[in-house]
Amino acid sequence: MHFAKLDDSPMFRKQIQCLEESAELLRERSLKFFKGCRKYTEGLGEGYDGDIAFASSLETFGGGHNDPISVAFGGPVMTKFTIALREIGTYKEVLRSQVEHMLNDRLLQFVNIDLLEVKEARKRFDKASLLYDQAREKFLSLRKGTKNDVASLLEEELHNARSAFEQARFNLVTALSNVEAKKRFEFLEAVSGTMDAHLRYFKQGYELLHQMEPYINQVLTYAQQSRERSNYEQAALNERMQEYKRQVDRESRWSSNGSNGSPNGDGIQAIGRSSHKMIEEVMQSAAKGKVQTIRQGYLSKRSSNLRGDWKRRFFVLDSRGLLYYYRKQCSKSSVSGGQLSGQRNSSELGSGLLSRWLSNHYHGGVHDEKSVAHHTVNLLTSTIKVDADQSDLRFCFRIISPTKSYTLQAESALDQMDWIEKITGVIASLLSSQAPERCLGGSPIGSGHHRSTSESSSFESSDFDQTAADEYTSERNLSSSHMERPLRNLQQQRSAMKIEKPIDVLRRVCGNDKCADCGAPEPDWASLNLGVLVCIECSGVHRNLGVHISKVRSLTLDVKVWEPSVINLFQSLGNTFANSVWEEMLQSRSAFQVDLVSTGMYKSDKQQMLFISKPSHSDPISVKEKFIHAKYAEKAFVRKPKENQYPNLVAQQIWDGVRSNDKKAVYRHVINSEADVNAVYKQMPCGSLTLAKVMLMQEPAGPSDFVERSTIPSNSGCMSEGSQPMEDLDGCTLLHLACETADIGMLELLLQCGANINAIDSRHQSALHHCILKGRAAAAKLLLSRGGDPRAVNGDGKTPYDYVGTGSLEDLMKRVRENEVRVGWEVRLGIAVGVIKALQYLHFDCDPHILHYNLKPSNVMLDAEFEPRLADSGLAKLFSNLDMASNSAYTSPECSQDRSFNRYSDKSDIFSFGMILAVLLTGRDPADPFFGEAANGGSLGQWLRQLQVNGDVREALDKSIIGEEGEEDEMLMAVRIAVVCLSDQPVDRPSSDELVHMLTQLHSF
Repeated sequence: MHFAKLDDSPMFRKQIQCLEESAELLRERSLKFFKGCRKYTEGLGEGYDGDIAFASSLETFGGGHNDPISVAFGGPVMTKFTIALREIGTYKEVLRSQVEHMLNDRLLQFVNIDLLEVKEARKRFDKASLLYDQAREKFLSLRKGTKNDVASLLEEELHNARSAFEQARFNLVTALSNVEAKKRFEFLEAVSGTMDAHLRYFKQGYELLHQMEPYINQVLTYAQQSRERSNYEQAALNERMQEYKRQVDRESRWSSNGSNGSPNGDGIQAIGRSSHKMIEEVMQSAAKGKVQTIRQGYLSKRSSNLRGDWKRRFFVLDSRGLLYYYRKQCSKSSVSGGQLSGQRNSSELGSGLLSRWLSNHYHGGVHDEKSVAHHTVNLLTSTIKVDADQSDLRFCFRIISPTKSYTLQAESALDQMDWIEKITGVIASLLSSQAPERCLGGSPIGSGHHRSTSESSSFESSDFDQTAADEYTSERNLSSSHMERPLRNLQQQRSAMKIEKPIDVLRRVCGNDKCADCGAPEPDWASLNLGVLVCIECSGVHRNLGVHISKVRSLTLDVKVWEPSVINLFQSLGNTFANSVWEEMLQSRSAFQVDLVSTGMYKSDKQQMLFISKPSHSDPISVKEKFIHAKYAEKAFVRKPKENQYPNLVAQQIWDGVRSNDKKAVYRHVINSEADVNAVYKQMPCGSLTLAKVMLMQEPAGPSDFVERSTIPSNSGCMSEGSQPMEDLDGCTLLHLACETADIGMLELLLQCGANINAIDSRHQSALHHCILKGRAAAAKLLLSRGGDPRAVNGDGKTPYDYVGTGSLEDLMKRVRENEVRVGWEVRLGIAVGVIKALQYLHFDCDPHILHYNLKPSNVMLDAEFEPRLADSGLAKLFSNLDMASNSAYTSPECSQDRSFNRYSDKSDIFSFGMILAVLLTGRDPADPFFGEAANGGSLGQWLRQLQVNGDVREALDKSIIGEEGEEDEMLMAVRIAVVCLSDQPVDRPSSDELVHMLTQLHSF
């Protein structure tokens, strides 16, 4: 303890001098420390500018564009990285603001106020000491005979000088004591506060990047896979180019040999009968729907104008007897016979996976008619001449038809011979059959061809040109447009349906186009429990408030957060309404006076007042921080009711708001009155009459009767109910009431406000019990996802699951066949989509991949809304003695022949799914003896295939689901998918990933 004795003595003066020297030394150190702190904060500011500049450059580079170049190098993927970098930069700016406030400002205040006060006090002390010495000298120099009035005057001056001296001395002591005292805590508080700010900065950055870690790993994995795929494709391309060069060299040598051996220089050889037979076989296969390219390549075509110039065109000769060419060279690329055609034009991509897959089994084609002009030569009425009229060029030949003559030139003698041989064979086959129409009957829809592994490599897989077919069939008076109508309708439906992102949906709500706190445009962050959209800077301040005040989530990064219930709640509120509650007092005046001491925004012994107005997006973050803290943490601008003013009235208003599903009213009352959302309704005796009831008799319901049950329609399978007595509400909370009368948005609001999800009423029923008893599956799913206890037992000893109408798909279809229940096509298609999505998850998303091994209707469980759940996934493989052929109807042929698991693959699961889809479409039991008859194919799958070949597929559909024309078209297309899944060969069946796209294109899910 300093200054044990306060007497003015040499020891006291010595002590003061030591303290002053210590204070001066401390001042020098503080100034140096302040310079370093200022340099550090400036570095943080430059770091923030660098982060934002880097994020902006990344966004400019590709993060904000969807052009082909940006998509090629992953521009859309970088969008999330740009958002994360901007938020990290915001964290750094918040850190800079806190360091400047807690460290720089306090250091500057200590130097300029506390230490400066020591110097000023020393000056006043020296002056007072000098005056005191002078007065004392005058008084002591008086003679004995001095008059009394003179002595009294000097004595009074001495007394005043001493008083001033003592006051100056004690002021100096106080200033030095203040400095010594602040040494012990001022710097520790400032530095520890700064370190705490750093802790929050790194913690926020870690949490953000930790949330993005799966996404980052996914992108890295994709990049590595893309690298490996690119290396593989590059190696394959090099090999193909080398093979192509070797092919060209061989053809050049053959052409030279043929030219030298031919007397006319054209190298024409005799056409063998074996080639004609091969072409005729291929032509006959076209009648069965298997269209192949017999020959394709470039030929020079002589124009029919006066100049007679030559133009290079790409010609295609296919097994339907069509010879057509492309006007643009780049519109068609040649594919070698030994390779699977991988090229797809833009129309194929637009027509969807469904049409592409079905075209492999029901051949036909649709080309983009706008991209290139196509011209067809009708070979049925044409003949071929080896000579070229009025041309002395080599390798020429003519195709003469009644309407036009084509003079063509091959690029070598070998090409000329091959073209003439193939065209001659096709013409001979067409003339012998005299039925060219049958070549077109098997291609109503589709855009590609399936190449059999047993076909000769000389015939190439190719796409069918629809325009060429139209020109050809117009000459034969044929049309197949009516067969393509269902697919076109589906394509139009799919193109019209777009899945909107949460950020696009929520920004359309009133006021959500601007930040709720600073008005910055296009906010991309939100507070879940406050129901407002904020900008990235304000979101950092919200995070510092704590999750008990604001739960901040990103509209773009936190995709899983934006469930339907959350979106419903946000759509019901909006920034405009939320601000009318949180800023009600502020909106009535331009500024608002806030007591900073009472709010705890500053730690000071002196009361400070601050006039706060709403900041703009250009204001410093420190201004926004003060405003947001006053707005949400202290509720400084909320209109609060007077103490204990009609508490029952507020409770009744909240209950009425929940009953009427008025989320805005409930939100306002909870914020303004800080009402307890877990308040319990208590039924009062009918004879009791309180003052509160008398005051509330003007309302339809009194405070003891807060809610009145309305009739809630139940789903199928649940008992119907009408108005229920008020006694049913005894012991209920707001959450119980919302489960019966409101939507999932109201449930979300109550849960965000702290409602106890497992609270029970007087009958020990939780909110989950109420949801299931009312058949409200969506609300039940929400409660289960938020921690609702499915094992909670009510007064009757039953859990919520005991009230769920359980059953399998087998049970459902049995009830359908017995006419106990009617299940429409939309529900059946939904079940099929759910099952195939589950298989897709098992086959592709699980690591390691899982095969089901025992897929059948009895293992497809359905909930109250017919949502399917797979049971026994992969369990069949655990039992070595399991008879795989025991359920032959759902077992694939390759596993029925061999009961071991060695031949089981994901395509075996697809066969089982195809049988389930067939059951959903026909309503029939595969074990029905009807299918055992040879006339019916021997199985449900063979029966469907037989009806399809005969054109009687409609007869297979369940008569109870045949309704509108659009649905019937979907069902007929689904039958074709089922037949493809039930193919005997596993290689002919689609994958679960492909089936998801096919079925979801039939209808929107």
